[in-house]
This record gives sequence, C-alpha cells and structure tokens, in this order.
Amino acid sequence: MKRATALLAAAAGTAAAVAWLWLPARTAMTDGASEGTPSVAASAKGETRRGGPAGSGAKVSADGFSFAVGGDPSASSRQQDAASPREAPAELARKQQLRKLGYAIAARYYQMSLSDLRMAASRGDPQALTHLAERYLFQLDGKPKEPDYQPDFRYREEAREALQQAYARGNLHAAAIISESYLLEKKPEEAAAWNLVARRSGDALSADWLLKTKDYQALTEQQKAGAAQRADQLWQSLQQRKAAAR
Repeated sequence: MKRATALLAAAAGTAAAVAWLWLPARTAMTDGASEGTPSVAASAKGETRRGGPAGSGAKVSADGFSFAVGGDPSASSRQQDAASPREAPAELARKQQLRKLGYAIAARYYQMSLSDLRMAASRGDPQALTHLAERYLFQLDGKPKEPDYQPDFRYREEAREALQQAYARGNLHAAAIISESYLLEKKPEEAAAWNLVARRSGDALSADWLLKTKDYQALTEQQKAGAAQRADQLWQSLQQRKAAAR
C-alpha cells in the first residue's frame, strides 16, 4: 500500500505551497484512495516523510513547518531574520490561524520513539496525541514490517480516539484528520460528517478540500443529510469532551 503525503514545498513564502500544509493527502489504510486526494509525489527535494521513525531527522522548512503540518514555530523567526525577507502581515496572520487550528506540530514530536510519544500523549499533550494518531494511521496500520507494528493493535480506532482527545484539548484540525481517515477507508458518509465538524470548528481549508473529492461528490442528498445529522451528534459529543478536559 502506498502512503501519500502532500508535503510543504521548501520555498518559503509561496502561498500555493503553504495552502497544502496539511490537507488530507496520505494513503495508508486502503489501496486506491480517492482520486481527489493530492498526490504524494510532491517535490523530491526537501521532502520529509510524515510520521517517520524517531531519529529520522525531521526537516524544518523555511517557514517554520516540517512535514505537512509539523514544525517548530520559533524556526520561522530565526530563519527569516537570517536569510529571508519578512512576510506580509496577511500571510503571517494566515499562518498564525493555521497554527491556532492545530496544523503546526513541533518537530521534536517526530523525533520521539513510539513509547515516549505514547507517554506524552497519556499526559494529555494535544500535539503528542495528534502525532501519535498520525503514526498509527499512516506509519503502522497495515504495515507489519514496521519495527513498532503490533498485529492485534486496533490502529484506526485508537488513532481516532487520540484525535478526539486532541480536539478536546484544542487541536481543532483533528476533526479533519479523522474525516480523512474515513475517506481513505472508503467510508465517505462518515468522512462527510467529520468534515462538517471540521468546518464548524473553523477549519475551512480542509473542509473545502473534501468537497472536491469524487467520493464526496458521489454521495446522494440523502447520504449528505445523514452525514449532517451524524455531525450534530459528533459535535455534541466533542463539546462534552472539551468540557471534561478543562
């Protein structure tokens, strides 16, 4: 099975590249993922694979993000001061909004062993929870040759549970990741429900992406109505989780 990741291009300040910071773009769970999914082929230069094993040397791109979402926000100011012109206020504000939603994950999480990442997640760290889910979904699920693979582990279910915990602790982008996981599993109606949660949470970037996929466009009006009802249920459940996490 192929795993697709639309990675952030290395060139800083390119709005078109940054727009794909973390759109649903990885396939790991099923063959033949939606044709609407952006290609992993990204640029070969400067590419860093999302969810790589600890010690793989995560790169931090020139705008402070590594992988598709991750990155060290402090890297942005350091690199800008050293080599690049300052960005326009609108672009800085846009990136800040992406970080606020949860698109940015500090590069150190990508360097953690699975056991350390699990420990950090058990303490309720939303970035650790998010990246743990990513590893489960895109590195370990269906990958028996991976050193950390456990045959009887329910990777998809545990990943979605971790993402819901991350959402409750402030990573609103987690809803879009859950949506993508269902899309890759060929469950477009559930993907659509989580996509509605993502939109309601303010994550329009990912929410708009799903609408362009063939799997979503193949849904009937009745299925979309069902997804809307399901989204209301999910929203109420997530609000209860958020209240409990405070």
